[in-house]
Amino acid sequence: MNGPGESSSATPSGSGSGSGNTGSASGGRWGSGESVTSHEAPKKRRAPGAVAAIACIECRKARQKCDGSSPHTCTRCQTRRLECRYEPHTKTRKELLLQEIANLKRDNTRLKTINKEVVSDASDLREQHQGLQDLHDWQQIILDILGRNGHDRDIIKKLRAGESNKSIARWLCQQQPISSQLHIVPPDERGLLDIVGAFEHHYRREDGLGLDKRSDTMRLRWTQVTASQTLLGHLFDLYFTWVHPVHMLFSEIDFKESFRTNNDQYCSPALVNAICAMACHLVDANDLDEEVDVDTLAQAFMNQARHEVLPQNYSSLTSVQALAVMYLADLSSGRARSATGYLRASVEFLKAAELDEQSAAAREISSWGIQTLNTSSTGITYQKLYAPELPHMARFHHVDIQGDQAVWRFYRTIGDQRALPVRPSYAIMTACHQAALFRIIHASLNLYCGLRGIATAEGILTTYRRYLDWEHDLPPILKDVDVASQPVPHILFLHVQYHVAVVQHLTPLLQTGFFEGQNLSELRRLVIQHAQSGAEVLEQYRRLYSTRYLMPLLSFCIVHLGDALIRYSPEDPPASDTVEFSLGLLQQASVGFPICGPLQELFKRTAMECKAKMPPNIDEITGPLGSYGVDDILDACTRLDYKQPTDQSIRHIDENIAVEWPSKWQDIVNNPLRPESPQSTRRTMSTSTSSSGSGDPHMRIASLLNS
Repeated sequence: MNGPGESSSATPSGSGSGSGNTGSASGGRWGSGESVTSHEAPKKRRAPGAVAAIACIECRKARQKCDGSSPHTCTRCQTRRLECRYEPHTKTRKELLLQEIANLKRDNTRLKTINKEVVSDASDLREQHQGLQDLHDWQQIILDILGRNGHDRDIIKKLRAGESNKSIARWLCQQQPISSQLHIVPPDERGLLDIVGAFEHHYRREDGLGLDKRSDTMRLRWTQVTASQTLLGHLFDLYFTWVHPVHMLFSEIDFKESFRTNNDQYCSPALVNAICAMACHLVDANDLDEEVDVDTLAQAFMNQARHEVLPQNYSSLTSVQALAVMYLADLSSGRARSATGYLRASVEFLKAAELDEQSAAAREISSWGIQTLNTSSTGITYQKLYAPELPHMARFHHVDIQGDQAVWRFYRTIGDQRALPVRPSYAIMTACHQAALFRIIHASLNLYCGLRGIATAEGILTTYRRYLDWEHDLPPILKDVDVASQPVPHILFLHVQYHVAVVQHLTPLLQTGFFEGQNLSELRRLVIQHAQSGAEVLEQYRRLYSTRYLMPLLSFCIVHLGDALIRYSPEDPPASDTVEFSLGLLQQASVGFPICGPLQELFKRTAMECKAKMPPNIDEITGPLGSYGVDDILDACTRLDYKQPTDQSIRHIDENIAVEWPSKWQDIVNNPLRPESPQSTRRTMSTSTSSSGSGDPHMRIASLLNS
């Protein structure tokens, strides 16, 4: 056997491959035991074979030299049958990532260029398509008339002369009786085509109007904004669910029949477009495609409604009705200053309207509806009455209230008309009692405006007695506002309007300084009780339907009731709760009605003025104070405040009213002329005979309001 030294010297230089450090370890171990003469040359390390700059993962783990390079397998991994994988160096990996980012930027720039070209081409194609569509429309008009109205030769002659289809169609539309059959006004704003197209794509479902399928005729006849009967049907359903029962400005049955039959007795392009503009405020944008702009669509309908109200049609009752609906649409958008002009025009044109063109029942509905809207607007915004006296005709004398078979459903989106149950609407009955209520409100406004001289105790208490009798005489179906009975929205609105009206009727008395002691205390309690009752009805409405569909004038009722509570009852309920409640209702309604934003701003100012404790999340509810400027406030209220101008009313109140008040209360409220008036209202201001035994002063609120 060879010794260690011989074994070491005899080892071939190529031995030890597969273990790069075997030879050096062996020499180091055994060489230490033998002397090395000075004349012997020192042994050198063997240089390994080809070594890769970056070792594979397996060699790196084993701390061995690696002779491979990606994608080739190294000798060590090949011998051991291992998967030879390489991981790039940190510096290399960074360089690769930078290179990839640069490549992506170049690709992105190239794609943007391509996208611009595609958009440009799409715009060109859209314009070409619209041009072809217009050409088709003009040609269709010519074909429809050709062979019917004696213009055959004229048409052929014009075609041979090289005249365009458009010029020939326009010429035909100017001929009689064609102009009475077709109404051609191509849309000027081409940008609206995309908006309308998106709506029509979204609503491309079963038509709910039950119309004759002559969509081109319908589009040309009633509106230029859309040809989709399904979209129109959806907007109509929204309007007749939420708007019409509250503001009944025309006969729904007659309008729909005229629309279906293409008859202009109860329908007109102006009225159709005004209805659609108002209904757009009720469309839920969350249910639509992102590219749909509801505000732009509403403006398109509003623009055409303005275009369709022509001077020669001012005396038409449908134009009067359209102007009233345009008032609601513009007010909803937060443009009260321009909206007021529409309402004034509607009231003025009503006096000269050709009433014989519609039935007696339809005339009564429009007359009372428009006058009621006018009084409501005046009482809410506190403008001086500019309207003539209310109609002398009996309320709904020709309208079959008992035979009204209309139904109501909780309609919000397409499909609700089939999926949701129906219940009686009582819309006609509600409108009748609403007209009666606003006759009393009209009298109250005239009283405090000084139009009937000094406001005496007798005049104010007589009007107050009328309010109590109105509430007492309501039919049971309209009186029940319990949530369990699920009253329809317009019945709840009716009660809110009643409580607001009583609050506004009594509030000026609290500011006169004429009342004191028990009389002042009980007046305040009456105002508080009605304000609390109105707020309770609003809460019931929110629980049943949410205030998303609250009409714009009812938004004013929210701030009036909240104002009374934080001024006269800051402890019960706590003012902070009242502020949060009122602002929350307005915030929910502001989704579709921009007018609610400035009202929130004004109500926050009132709360701070009254030093009411603000809820901690108030900015989350409404945004920071100061979000709305002077123009925004004027566009919401036509004034710089929503509050009742009691300083103007006080000038017209009799200075001796407090002296006469107890006796007049006894004569008018406790001893009414109507024998059927409830006994529970018979209370005095100076004596105490409480039936509850509590010893509280009289004018007992619960007895008065629960009669």
